[in-house]
Amino acid sequence: MKKIISIIAAAALILSCFSCSEDKKKKEKTEEKPVNIEDGVNEPALDEPVKTEYKEFSEDSFKTVEVNLNITNKEPPLTSHMLNLSQIDFGSLIPPCKDEKYRDRYRTDNSDYEDEEYQKFIREKWEKSCTEPQKGVIHDCFIDDNTFYIDVEYDNNCLGHHESAIFRVDGLTGEKEEIFRHSDPENSLIIWQLYRINGVLYVLTKEKGLYYLDEEKKELVNILEAEESQKYNAQIMGNSAGRLLVRETINHTEDVPKDYKSDSGQYAYLDDGENYYIITGCDVKVKEYDFKSKTWTELYSAFEDYDPNVYGSISASKDCPFIYGELFAWKEKPENSRKYNVYTEKYKVSTGLTGCDILYASDKKLALRQGSQVAGAETTFVHVFDLESSTHYIIDYSCLGADNCKYAKDGIVAYPTGSSGKIYYIMPELGLTFDLASFGSTSQEYEAYMWLSLYDSYDNSLWFNMNIKKGEHEVMEEPGVTHIEYDYDQVKVWFTQEENNE
Repeated sequence: MKKIISIIAAAALILSCFSCSEDKKKKEKTEEKPVNIEDGVNEPALDEPVKTEYKEFSEDSFKTVEVNLNITNKEPPLTSHMLNLSQIDFGSLIPPCKDEKYRDRYRTDNSDYEDEEYQKFIREKWEKSCTEPQKGVIHDCFIDDNTFYIDVEYDNNCLGHHESAIFRVDGLTGEKEEIFRHSDPENSLIIWQLYRINGVLYVLTKEKGLYYLDEEKKELVNILEAEESQKYNAQIMGNSAGRLLVRETINHTEDVPKDYKSDSGQYAYLDDGENYYIITGCDVKVKEYDFKSKTWTELYSAFEDYDPNVYGSISASKDCPFIYGELFAWKEKPENSRKYNVYTEKYKVSTGLTGCDILYASDKKLALRQGSQVAGAETTFVHVFDLESSTHYIIDYSCLGADNCKYAKDGIVAYPTGSSGKIYYIMPELGLTFDLASFGSTSQEYEAYMWLSLYDSYDNSLWFNMNIKKGEHEVMEEPGVTHIEYDYDQVKVWFTQEENNE
């Protein structure tokens, strides 16, 4: 089957008690040309809201089925694709901020270093960057079916981003098209995130907040201003419900001395180059954009005390839940109970579990992970609650040798978090398990990282990056000191779902 295996020359070893297959079917889908959001053509139809009764499910509401896994030789319901981004030339140029009129404003040398030889070395590198074209470097990428949207930065030796471009790349052919260009020596544009929904590309920036791209005019149109503060952050919340959601975070801080030390692991941050501060908590707001009225509505807001050992704990709270696929959800233990309830916008499920993480929530299904080998658990389970058939499926995937999992493409994807192993796709109701990809080489030959988009945007996508070693070169970071850096091909591997695949 697999292109992945042929590229890294890693044969898929089959467990003796299971069978596998090599047949594969591919189906290409044509890309729909995006249109101006102002035209309204790509806005989703907004029907009148239908009021539904909030439902509550107890443990006894479900019949329990322990699913036996069977690695099958049938054709997987997913098709794998691969694109070597390193083979795509995004061009080279000298950014406008390197012009003599502006360059001193953005000089990156550091007078804190007392070593005169090192300062000279830094100045020479800077002068070289002002006269030699800089190759475009991929800064961010969003995959929509078989189409890539890529932010390419050319201003790689500066305090800001004064030259950048967004390209649309056909993942099946590698053909590229520039759809936006930023070139301004006066104003930086740092792109944090790209996200495409309903035929429109949204661009989240550090300086000015959220834009949509008017592809006809090749211009960015602002729809949400950012806070002018280093302590402000925002992200587009990926989902499979067709909603444009933004989660904003504003940190509460306290000034501390430069030599501040904390027994609790609290970290001191540098503010403006002189002052230091610690984070004591944060305000979090979740906003949703109405495509029809072109207005924002605040859905949730909360304050959370800062805990350096629990990142993002506020995402699972009642006041500010997270969207897991189609529905916002959170978990909590009732008073005097050791077992979790999971709450969504539309229902509550008493899980009967003393520990779990939410993988997916929709009108029809709730998927939870229990245990993780990453966290040191010996057994790893997925619990799928089918709300239509009132069935609770229990899947023990620890026998696969995979130490983590996610919900994508209507199934469970079990995967390793190291540099070797296999990726499996599991049909929860049937237990059919498909070997999607295998990695048996060492890190000397390739590096696999960001496996299956571990940031987990919960948008039903399934992809990962793979760096394949192709050479090495010597790098001098300071006078007389060199080290070896390895060169890699940056490969994107992604999966699309076959229709009507039995």
